[in-house]
Amino acid sequence: MTSLPQDFIKRIQQDPFVPAGLLQALEETAPTSVRLHPQRKSNFQTSDPVAWSSSGIYLKERPAFTYDPLFHAGAYYPQEAGSMYLEKVLEQLALPENPVILDLSAAPGGKSTLIASFLNQKGILIANEINRSRAYILSENLTKWGYANTFVCNHKPSELSALQGQVDVLVVDAPCSGEGMFRKDHQARAEWHLGNAATCASRQTEIIDEVWPLLKEGGYLIYSTCTFNPEENENQLIHLLEEESAQKIKLPHFEGLQADRHEIGYYFFPNQVKSEGFYIAALQKTSRAHTKHKPSKNSELGAAPKELLAMLNTTHDLQFWQEADQVYVTTPFARSIYGLIKDLKFLKKGIHVATAHKKSWTPGYELTYSLLPIWNFPIKAVEAPEALRILHGESQQWEAPAGFYLVTFEGQAIAMIKQIGQRFNNLHPTEWRIRHLPK
Repeated sequence: MTSLPQDFIKRIQQDPFVPAGLLQALEETAPTSVRLHPQRKSNFQTSDPVAWSSSGIYLKERPAFTYDPLFHAGAYYPQEAGSMYLEKVLEQLALPENPVILDLSAAPGGKSTLIASFLNQKGILIANEINRSRAYILSENLTKWGYANTFVCNHKPSELSALQGQVDVLVVDAPCSGEGMFRKDHQARAEWHLGNAATCASRQTEIIDEVWPLLKEGGYLIYSTCTFNPEENENQLIHLLEEESAQKIKLPHFEGLQADRHEIGYYFFPNQVKSEGFYIAALQKTSRAHTKHKPSKNSELGAAPKELLAMLNTTHDLQFWQEADQVYVTTPFARSIYGLIKDLKFLKKGIHVATAHKKSWTPGYELTYSLLPIWNFPIKAVEAPEALRILHGESQQWEAPAGFYLVTFEGQAIAMIKQIGQRFNNLHPTEWRIRHLPK
């Protein structure tokens, strides 16, 4: 087992702000918590709720999530309890009916799926991730969460100027020295040193400076880290308050939360709350944005072909559009915003509906998880062993009419297959498949 870094121990011991017992708590077992999807069912007992979350619960032990088909159905998301406090922060904000929310460093998707649930098809969520491979994981998790108004892009913060002055809520889960994860991530212990913590603080300052212009006047910055270092937490926000560029948002207090040294936000110390280490604060922007870049005009997007729309359920208040041979759908408001920023590099655009061929259409795999029944497929219901084999990527013999089917487990879709002759082809994406079946 990797020991706690000596310089970290020294700093904690010399800081009277840090509660006694933190170092000991970092050597104990971390709790396991999940956040349940508000519109899907899981098989967990909900007798131990997370106090600051409407759908978060603690588990007695950490199960093998990979081997639960409902995990693959997007029925819940394993997430640190402290991070779930974002829900309470969002509830404190005075937002328009359709807010524009940018989750800046969004992978793997814990905060983004929470935001998607909070929005509940209102507004738009733009989830950004600078790392391309992590952005694909983010896309997978948001796809399985099922909301139509979610988009994923892959950019450095400095490349997002198309959003300047358009964002109502900017969520910055800043890259940090990771001290709050020392209990369960021993690699974080091995990589920690004073120089790295200082580098993280410097980078955080750059990020805030780069993305501050994206916020509307009156918009909100939600800033969080998983570290205890004040240079990476409240000290990053002081200058915005001192320059009168922002004002503090009072956040709800729960037992065990500790206000920071300047009473801007809260610390979650593992020896005081049932969570990993976490810090979060919220500011409201009071200064006007200095416009350096004019947003692009709302570009026309090709309408979806009538012959495809005739096959779909179009009774919901949604808008379909086509780009090249791909058809997508989202809410009317989200499409209006996407039209302004569609030149960004998007990995996910609302829900992918279909791919056009010369004389036919292939349904988009994202329809498997859509909360709205856009394309009505017949169902193949399976039990757990077969569900896992399909999630593993297996194709099987099956007697059924030709066509596309949703595979369901306990009433929830986990995959899509295509029946051909006396067998079906497994369409579950290779990168999403279970690598090994349970023994």
